[in-house]
Amino acid sequence: MNTPSSNQNSNLSEQDRLDILNLNAKHINSLDALTYILEGDPAETWANTFHHDGLFQTLAADGKVIFQAQGRDELINAHRNFPDISTTRHWICNVLIEPHPRGARSGSYIIAMDIGVNPAAIIRTGTYDDLLSARDGVWLYEKKVLILDAFSPKAE
Repeated sequence: MNTPSSNQNSNLSEQDRLDILNLNAKHINSLDALTYILEGDPAETWANTFHHDGLFQTLAADGKVIFQAQGRDELINAHRNFPDISTTRHWICNVLIEPHPRGARSGSYIIAMDIGVNPAAIIRTGTYDDLLSARDGVWLYEKKVLILDAFSPKAE
């Protein structure tokens, strides 16, 4: 695996970008508990997309913190207590990955759909703002922040 760039003026390698895209996909698949694709406990797999001391936050459009979990134990517990794991599917798109002094910064659009109703309905929209770094050649989130759109229902 390539060593990630260490300063903002450096380019990320294509392998870095692919690894970060795969991390995003692994994060979303484990968030939705798609165990037929990922083996193991989805909560642990989701927590494993973060560094051991990683932070996940959900913010309202005005910046108010709605939800926060930091560190492996809190992340696992958060996933296990999300109320709609089995009925929600998340889509991310327009993933942008840029060099950052700590490794990389990534952003994307997010749409969450309730698949427990027919037709499926949008229940959350927003953007992700991520800070990533590689340790021992493995890209993980230091911080992943979901910023809800102004008219998105609040995450519970």
